[in-house]
Amino acid sequence: MEKTNLEFLSLLKSSLKNEKYDGEKIDFEDLVYIYKMSEIHHVVPMIYNAVYNEDFFKECDANFQAMFKSSAFRYIFSQIQRTNHFLEVYKKLSEKNIKILVFKGIIFRNMYNNPDDRISSDEDILIKKEDYEKVKEFFLSEGFEFIDKGEECAYFSKSTGLCIEVSTSLFSHESKAYGHLNKLFEDVFEKSIKINIDKIDILTLSHEQHLIYIVFHNMKHFLTGGFGIRQVADFSKYIETYGEYINWEKFWSDLKDLNYDTFALNLIEISLKYLGFNDDKITYPDNITSFDELKNSQKYYINSESLINDILDAGVFGASTMDRKHTALMTLDAVEDKKKSNRLKAVFPNVNYLKDNYTYLQKYPILLPVAWGQRILSYLKKNKTSSYINTMELGKQRIELLKEYKIIK
Repeated sequence: MEKTNLEFLSLLKSSLKNEKYDGEKIDFEDLVYIYKMSEIHHVVPMIYNAVYNEDFFKECDANFQAMFKSSAFRYIFSQIQRTNHFLEVYKKLSEKNIKILVFKGIIFRNMYNNPDDRISSDEDILIKKEDYEKVKEFFLSEGFEFIDKGEECAYFSKSTGLCIEVSTSLFSHESKAYGHLNKLFEDVFEKSIKINIDKIDILTLSHEQHLIYIVFHNMKHFLTGGFGIRQVADFSKYIETYGEYINWEKFWSDLKDLNYDTFALNLIEISLKYLGFNDDKITYPDNITSFDELKNSQKYYINSESLINDILDAGVFGASTMDRKHTALMTLDAVEDKKKSNRLKAVFPNVNYLKDNYTYLQKYPILLPVAWGQRILSYLKKNKTSSYINTMELGKQRIELLKEYKIIK
């Protein structure tokens, strides 16, 4: 791994552990790269928290110091504003006797030493289908803008920038790649628990279901472009915080049935190697309590080098480049068909993928070939012909990753 990536991970580790950075002096050029990485992975406040008191940072370019500080504080203040607004809205919505489950977002932030350092672009809530119109009426009355997203929707507040995504299922039922995962959450409301945040009891997924959801959610993004190091930190933080409440035998059994156990074990290796993860609360497969013992048993494929490189390249939710985003067409196809992906899917995607950009497809899906032509011409006009080649090559590499971590054969 490149030195700058190791430095980035070492700083993130010190922030997660709330400890002083114990690495070597970081050069100014490396700091610039690390700042860019922290932006891609949405961890600017965490990295600033680790560097601001270091001599090498105090001695670097004053304008860079000011920019880094301003950026970190802007993220934090914005997060505080959105968090306070969400808690106000949640309290009001709860008083309507509508059962809602909060997941990710504020639940994850609550696990960190400095919660508002862990920024969230939105908050997620799960509701029952029969409450959809009641929830919509409530948010509109609160001045939120409605955003239709098909199986889910979102509500946006211009005043605070708070965005709340509302779902009636944790995964899209339309997806052949991960729609079946909803079966493990059919009793999610019955098993829900309360977590107190800022003196407000928030209803959320049980610890067992929330942890397995994290793995599934990361896998979903792994299939659709990738996911970032913050998502690995959420996974390890959840285990450190709530691992004692997990039925580990069931956890590993559920993952094994779906061929996700190898993926999860490699996330754990990354957490141990780079994030200072404490795995005292884990029981591994076969009732093993030591990760080294599990790895030495050679019963599982544990070699996270390819995975960590993909994670660092991907950024938060695989959004680092458009080429990477477009690989989703190939990786999803490979998982859905359980065979070698058709690389032309990246060039000729289906109606669902294009209908938001080419709105006439929503009413006239038969015009899909016309949309393909428009899309290709658009790329040609922007001199992006190489982008298709890059997408297909990267897609091929990412399909090999799916094979390496036993997700497809």
